Amino acid sequence: MAHSVCVNITSHPLRREESGVDFVVEDGGGKFGELRVSKGGVRWKPKGKQDHHFMSWETLDQLMREQPRR
Repeated sequence: MAHSVCVNITSHPLRREESGVDFVVEDGGGKFGELRVSKGGVRWKPKGKQDHHFMSWETLDQLMREQPRR
């Protein structure tokens, strides 16, 4: 499954969740989800869902270190 990722970047420091950088991820069937990167961590909002999943930078670091390198 090929994905397309678009980003809208502004040139200011990330201080609050509202000023995060938003990535829109699409697959062959349209929108796959949205990823917001902010000072506090990352938020993933799947297609068709109102609520997002939040992960702090510390938790993301721990999770990624547990994954095998490719």
